[in-house]
Amino acid sequence: MSRLPTWILVGAVAVLVAVAAADALRPGAEAPPQQDAPEEETELRGLLVAAGADCSARAVRLPAGAEEPVRRPVDCDGSVWSVDHTLNASCAGEFTTVAALDAGVLLRLRGCSPAWRPDGAVSIIDEGDLYVARRRGRPQLVVSREELADALAGELPGGRQYELVEVAWHGTASFGGIVAGPQPGQRAAIFYAPEGLNAVIPRLGEDISGIRMSPAGNYLAFAREDERDYVMVDLTGGEIPLPRVENVHAIAWSDDERWVALATPRATFVARTGSREIAARLELGGETLEWLGSGPR
Repeated sequence: MSRLPTWILVGAVAVLVAVAAADALRPGAEAPPQQDAPEEETELRGLLVAAGADCSARAVRLPAGAEEPVRRPVDCDGSVWSVDHTLNASCAGEFTTVAALDAGVLLRLRGCSPAWRPDGAVSIIDEGDLYVARRRGRPQLVVSREELADALAGELPGGRQYELVEVAWHGTASFGGIVAGPQPGQRAAIFYAPEGLNAVIPRLGEDISGIRMSPAGNYLAFAREDERDYVMVDLTGGEIPLPRVENVHAIAWSDDERWVALATPRATFVARTGSREIAARLELGGETLEWLGSGPR
């Protein structure tokens, strides 16, 4: 039986939050009223949760920067939790095990790279075929390797030899993914919508992983493993600027996608989406990162 990952509540530590100043005024423009100056700060809200490789986790509430207890399990060490944090999926060998906090192991599925949809279904990839499974019933094929290969044939050199290796869901029918060819460095990011393959972002010569989709589905992000940083693109493949931060291990967005956070093992850096300027630095690091909404948790 697969065991659920452990997670640890950690006491408060010092947090430094520095919020960026308002945009520079044009020459000759009057300064805004003093009471309007903190507007940018008040937009920076939510709960940032970071977990280390050992699954220990910490959380910081924005904008105050106060540390809070972590009251739910976290993604870590290849183990991922459903949106409601009640089901866990992890892969060992060629099989994915799905378990519940209150009921133990529920499913054992052939395939790996588990990812959760918002409706509580889990997807797995088996030899390039993408399946979705629920608590009951047989896994359902969503996209076959052959179907995707046909779509990639006109988009990538040797596209028919590529297969799906990772996905991140937006809704129940659209996902971002990573496809890999037979040779090292043959990688591309894709966006797949109900009507089929919408975008292909070639990254030939780079080893990419860790596909992520933003909350509203407007952006994809993936890690460049050799550089230890992330690339963010829109759904046409256009690259979106990110702060130049070294040794980035995780990325997350605010619910409204106006802010993006990058986590290193020791700190997390926050910027406005599309800006390279760092708006806040938090003494909160880890291997995975979640940005939960501004409501009560």
